[in-house]
Amino acid sequence: MPLTPRWYKLCPHAGQDALWHSKARFIVLPCGRRSGKSEIAKRKLILSALDPNTGYDDPNYFAAAPTRDQAKRIYWRDLKALLPKSLIAKVSESEMLIQLVNGASIYVVGMDKPERIEGMSWNGGILDEYANMKPKAWTENVRPALSDRNGWCWLIGVPEGRNHYYETYMYALSDESGPEWAGFTWKSSEILPESE
Repeated sequence: MPLTPRWYKLCPHAGQDALWHSKARFIVLPCGRRSGKSEIAKRKLILSALDPNTGYDDPNYFAAAPTRDQAKRIYWRDLKALLPKSLIAKVSESEMLIQLVNGASIYVVGMDKPERIEGMSWNGGILDEYANMKPKAWTENVRPALSDRNGWCWLIGVPEGRNHYYETYMYALSDESGPEWAGFTWKSSEILPESE
């Protein structure tokens, strides 16, 4: 597949490399700002949507943030730029939906009303700035919507105290979470130039 210029080269450090190669279904990723987590998530979404081996004719993926405006700002332009035009069947600006020629769909969603994620079968998705989402959005809205297709999800953002994000991260690291869960973290200072 020919890549677009938006696929600039990444120079991942050990934590990012471990994240990329993880086989866990649910990944919790509290990392510093500008540390590359959203960029890696965008690429994960695109490559998942292009995967011909999902077992479904209509795989569905989401990129979500606490509000619709935030989700649009973080994901919408970049997702369109990462996809070669030859692979896009349709783009709906009003719905923030990209349909691919292989039948896959990528939605950009605001989670200020978590029930927006319900009603569809999801193959995978990203919850970005998860610490700022409603505490029960994962357990009551997102997790059930992933069940029928055994969908995956990354819960990413910056650490923001000992809230529901912290608890979810600690659960991902615990023995009781099992192999479905993994947690990764790194600091911005490990990625950004020392002068920053």
